[in-house]
Amino acid sequence: MVKGRTFCPSCNKEIVLDIPDKEKKIEVVCPNCKNRFLTKIKCDDIKSKDECLWIEHGEPRKTILSSRKTKTNRPKIAGILLICVLIIGIVIIIFSETFIISYLNIASSAGITGSVKLKVIDISNNSIDNATIEINGITEYTKNDGTFNINNIKLGIQPIEISKKGYKNQTYKKLVTPFFNFESVIKLRDGEGLENKIEYNSLACSLVLIIFLVFTFLAAISCLKRKHLDIALFGCFISIFTFGFFFISSIISLIAFLLIYKSMEEFENGKTGKIF
Repeated sequence: MVKGRTFCPSCNKEIVLDIPDKEKKIEVVCPNCKNRFLTKIKCDDIKSKDECLWIEHGEPRKTILSSRKTKTNRPKIAGILLICVLIIGIVIIIFSETFIISYLNIASSAGITGSVKLKVIDISNNSIDNATIEINGITEYTKNDGTFNINNIKLGIQPIEISKKGYKNQTYKKLVTPFFNFESVIKLRDGEGLENKIEYNSLACSLVLIIFLVFTFLAAISCLKRKHLDIALFGCFISIFTFGFFFISSIISLIAFLLIYKSMEEFENGKTGKIF
């Protein structure tokens, strides 16, 4: 026996029924108006049963026979949008340095800033304290453990001058990004004068973007298959931070996130079946 519900066509009273498992239709007598009618499994306007969802009612894990809800195309549209974000991200990785710098300049003009964290050591890996750090016209000094941390720095590739008496001066080009602040270790060599500049390498930033795109890909697959709502929502949220051309990836990801949220009941959970 399974529990279901129907409504009287005469007085619209809701009636909860216990229906045998293999029964396709059953005669019902309305307790309110005494009207007799038949109720059966049906799916309005849809020929394929796969295109419908049960609406749960009654005790847990009981199937509803008399009321169904038609699926929408929202999850599929969200999946297609996330695939577009994935393609944009791959293009950015291929031309990483040019795009990264241009996006950071746009973000910087919007007032977004980043942070810089350094650790200065000698060739024997001993910390160098009181080393002079110059960045964006600001002069600071390393702490006793050789570390240096500063906030509100302009985004993009910023040159940093590191100097200390008895050591060769060094110019280090660091990529300053919002949200992420990885510590860079700088080695100073004994002597006088200026050592070779350390140029910026876009590999680290590309790796971060690749990680984000992996979540975007998983979210797209979840949407197209209508499975694993948690992965779809989380991956779509992460893809917002891929930015893309003039933040178009963020806008597309946000639209996809709203579509997923509006169609939550259409997703299946890998462990427990439908989410109602």
